[in-house]
Amino acid sequence: MILLKKIFFISLSLLFLNSSKAIADHHEDVMLTAGELLAGCEENSSPGSPNQYCMRYLFGLTQTVLKLQQAEQSPPIFCINPQVTSIQEATDNMIVHLRSQSSRLNEDAQNIVLEGLSKNYPCSSYGNPT
Repeated sequence: MILLKKIFFISLSLLFLNSSKAIADHHEDVMLTAGELLAGCEENSSPGSPNQYCMRYLFGLTQTVLKLQQAEQSPPIFCINPQVTSIQEATDNMIVHLRSQSSRLNEDAQNIVLEGLSKNYPCSSYGNPT
């Protein structure tokens, strides 16, 4: 239940951060869907060599989540040790998770990705969260 609350908070925060772009572009729906993210991630990439678009999305999302968690002093919902797990490996795992959620590709990408990060990188198996 706590995970769902955190995902909801993060989604609202990201929506708020995107609101100025939405107003400027006069678009009502600016959230990236899981299907759109997966399509962008599959373009010119292969296992072990994901494309820059996909790696940047994952890096940006994880950094945003970490900053929000620090600001509210909440426990992390995922723990990735960058000395053990490369951004390429984490991105490959994100793509695998997106593919496994094929019935949810119309949902917001960040929700699906955060669920995958929590599943693939639980903090219970990692001593010091980063």
